[in-house]
Amino acid sequence: MNKSTPALMDKLGEQYEANKDIAKDVKSQVTTEADYNKIESVGASAKELQEAAKADLNFLAALCMPLVFKFMWPTHFVSAWQWLVEWAEKDRVFPQLALGLPRGFAKSTLMKLFLVYCILFTNKKFILVLAATAKLAEAIIADVMDMLEEDNIVQVFGDWRVGVEKDTQGLKKFGFRGRTIIIAGLGAEGNVRGINLKNERPDVMLFDDVQSRECADSETQSNSLEQWFVGTAMKAKSPFGCMFLFVANMYPTKHSILRKLKHNPKWLKFIVGGLLSDGTSLWEELQPREQLIAEYENDLSMGRPEVFLSEVLNDENANASKYINLAELPELPYEEGDISAGNFIIIDPANDKKDSDEVAIGYFEIYDTKPVLMEVRADRFSPGDMIRVALEMALRNRCALIAVESNAYQFSILYWFKFITRQRNIQGIYCVDIYSGVKAKTQRILKMLQAYAAGELFVDHSTRLLVHKEISEFNPLVKDNKDNILDLLTYAPRVMQEYKQFLTSGDVIEGEDYYEAEVLEDNTEF
Repeated sequence: MNKSTPALMDKLGEQYEANKDIAKDVKSQVTTEADYNKIESVGASAKELQEAAKADLNFLAALCMPLVFKFMWPTHFVSAWQWLVEWAEKDRVFPQLALGLPRGFAKSTLMKLFLVYCILFTNKKFILVLAATAKLAEAIIADVMDMLEEDNIVQVFGDWRVGVEKDTQGLKKFGFRGRTIIIAGLGAEGNVRGINLKNERPDVMLFDDVQSRECADSETQSNSLEQWFVGTAMKAKSPFGCMFLFVANMYPTKHSILRKLKHNPKWLKFIVGGLLSDGTSLWEELQPREQLIAEYENDLSMGRPEVFLSEVLNDENANASKYINLAELPELPYEEGDISAGNFIIIDPANDKKDSDEVAIGYFEIYDTKPVLMEVRADRFSPGDMIRVALEMALRNRCALIAVESNAYQFSILYWFKFITRQRNIQGIYCVDIYSGVKAKTQRILKMLQAYAAGELFVDHSTRLLVHKEISEFNPLVKDNKDNILDLLTYAPRVMQEYKQFLTSGDVIEGEDYYEAEVLEDNTEF
């Protein structure tokens, strides 16, 4: 066998589960066509390789695309893969699955691998690929067939071309893996009605980016596409079971089909954005965080931040904000290397968030008397984790002031901050309370947006993406906004006004490792 998945075959043996990392060898040992031609054959039974490919997405990708496969698929993609595979292996079911993956994150590549999986490991007979145009559908089919023609696949699973009956760009019919398989491709609103080949109807329908941006911008085109989608395409299913798989990203328009499917209770959804809630990239190796931020800054400078927010972050509510023009914000009041006049941290425990336990922790620096949000962490932290994250942030930045929003039960958090700093002999950090005052949160946020537009407070480039996402989603007419980061900004001027004496970095002394601090979960001062 041509070893385009190199030493992994040597390691495989009888215990595949103990060798989960074997596909990594592909990246390190097979990088060029010349390398591919030099590879020697190795011994491993076809059964072992088939079982490995079925069990592991990365192994299958290495077999199918030895010269393309560079990075291991990240956790969220593996989870989505397992979700799809579980449904693909069920009989006489009609799952309606909406998979929302961001632009530029290899969602079409994942779908091509999934079609290969259906051919190699399931009983699916008729795969219908539907894209925005027939050419795009044919391109997907062409790549799937290239994967099946890869030497690794041919030698492990056999050659699909041996049983070919029809081979055109838009239609493949062939005998393979003990059954006749049909793969057909059509463009959006193509003639699907009554499709029946070899007495079979589609049992897998892949709608891959079937809605174009131009279509999503037009109410007329979108209505026509939806009518075809529901009334023609989906009705062409096999009566013995069909997997409907709609794969797309959001569009900044109310006509986005993925947006509608997200709220359709009959559809199962797996939707994720390119930037996770903790600020890290969905796939750091493929699209590093800094690269995403640079892309957003470009879209922002062009006056189109909603494009990135919707198509890359899969924000269904992304649109140009009615309350602030994000493309015309004042320049930051500092340059790289400038020394801040002070700093502080604000924590919003977010106890008033509907159906949410999310906590926001923001680190601010002061330049020219203006607060600048430099770093933010937002997650469902436990009380102990919240304290640890805040202390780590304070110690790293030599920050002496931590202000905790204390309108409700959060006041007890101050006790535990003080308890832990004394326990670990951390000196020079002051934990204080901060209250919102008489204004309702919505009014506070609207006032903050005015201040942001006027250059009275700022957000560093590294943090803008998370902040602007919340701004684009903010609706003062509803009560369940995700606005925990925006709330941090509303408190910043009040913290500077009430705690001036603590804003200058003092002698913060770390007595013991703060990670070792013991914090009782779900507790009060009493």
